Amino acid sequence: MKLHKVTLLIIICFFSIKKAESQNAMLNILTQNSGIVIKGKTIFLEITINNTDPTSNIGVYKLRPQISVPSEIVSIDSTGHVLPTGWVILNNNGSSFSLSNGKDIIAAGDARTILIAIRGMKIGGSSTLAGQLNFSNGVYPGTDPGTLQGDNPADNSSTSTVKVILK
Repeated sequence: MKLHKVTLLIIICFFSIKKAESQNAMLNILTQNSGIVIKGKTIFLEITINNTDPTSNIGVYKLRPQISVPSEIVSIDSTGHVLPTGWVILNNNGSSFSLSNGKDIIAAGDARTILIAIRGMKIGGSSTLAGQLNFSNGVYPGTDPGTLQGDNPADNSSTSTVKVILK
């Protein structure tokens, strides 16, 4: 009889323990055209954000990637960007910008690609562009700090290079 009670207790405990929620988002940036831009012309900086969790979605207003470019040779255009539906640019001062996933829920195992237009201003480089994936609290407009429970910080930053040439 004791064995049945212990077994029953173990089964009840097993089903009553709530699974700990964990998520992971990963950032990767890549300068298109092998990182070479002609002075006065525009290329895209490709930003890919992956939800590497196999079961959990990333909710709205949770992601806040920030990117900086070497302002001595390139600038971030004010137009010409290609954003996924629901994403917004929170700020852009020409040398750095931040985004929010806004109303875009990213499903488990899914990814988003963002194209940001950068313009060659002065011949120089190769210089480094840097990206950092930060998190918000999930509340509009997505600017307040927050966390992504269980995130692996080792894949939250990425770099690429850019070189401005004269054709």
